[in-house]
Amino acid sequence: MKRRKTQTEKFSGRFGSALAFMVLLFANFPIQAQYESFFGQESWEYATDYIMTCYTDEYDPYAIGSCNATFTFSFNERDTVRIGDYTYYYHQDYFSIFLREDLVNGRLYARYGTDTTDDEYLLCDLSLSVGDTFMLPDGSAHWSLHGDRKMVVDSVHYPSGRKVVYLSFCDEYGEIEAFYTSHSASYMVDYNISLRFMEGVGPIFGIHPPVSEPVLGVLLCLHKDDNHYYMTHEALGCYQSAAGVPLYPESCMQVYPNPTNDHVTLEFTTEMEVSGTAIVRDVVGRVCRQFSVNDKKTVLDVSALPQGVYMFTFIDQHNRKITKKIVKQ
Repeated sequence: MKRRKTQTEKFSGRFGSALAFMVLLFANFPIQAQYESFFGQESWEYATDYIMTCYTDEYDPYAIGSCNATFTFSFNERDTVRIGDYTYYYHQDYFSIFLREDLVNGRLYARYGTDTTDDEYLLCDLSLSVGDTFMLPDGSAHWSLHGDRKMVVDSVHYPSGRKVVYLSFCDEYGEIEAFYTSHSASYMVDYNISLRFMEGVGPIFGIHPPVSEPVLGVLLCLHKDDNHYYMTHEALGCYQSAAGVPLYPESCMQVYPNPTNDHVTLEFTTEMEVSGTAIVRDVVGRVCRQFSVNDKKTVLDVSALPQGVYMFTFIDQHNRKITKKIVKQ
């Protein structure tokens, strides 16, 4: 005799069928992964270096790096304003800057005024692939001597699992024009700095507003929640001025063992007092670890770092710096 199903069994059967249908449905509509946020959870700050026009008795309009100034742009998650359909974080000091992000497509947008008729500029787009083009905002023609604002994606890489899009300029004939050919950007060659968009960071050319004067703004550092997050080049550090880059002699600091598996020792031979911060960066400048250093011999734990090559920079309280390369096995 065939047994009738109980109400519980009937419910379980219907629930199981519905669950199977939902699994099949969502399998055909995968959830869109998000990029890492460009912003900190509570605060973030950009340090941007500008090579500026300096008028002197020996003024040369094509002088290389005649004058530098570092501007910092600080943002706080509490400082927001609604403009049109979007909410922006804002900074009001040297410039008025309003930022928002689209994490699904990895895009960073900016406004430079609160009037709803002002243009919104796309500063960074991580959804680009090799061969795609990107137009710099109107008013940013100073990025190229020829006034062409179109860039092309040369390559895309995923160091540390985060996307980096490398770009170059295209001139009016479609040929690649390297970013650093501009007279005002010659030190980009000296420090081998490439033009790129970086997940979690944004554009390497900073977030400066469009201006008419040929001013070049290069991102030096990004701090998130009062911690070092990114540094473009250890020699440039997070601050530049006309006085130049203060450096320690390389012999002042030893880092060993190198290669290492779990720990490294920082040992200083200088007679000066040692106090500052040690920053460990990956090959594209993202800060992986940072440590306080207050002794001439300090042992640091790097066991959590993945295998690879890292730059180990010590910056003291006077902004003097020294860098060593280490290999994590």
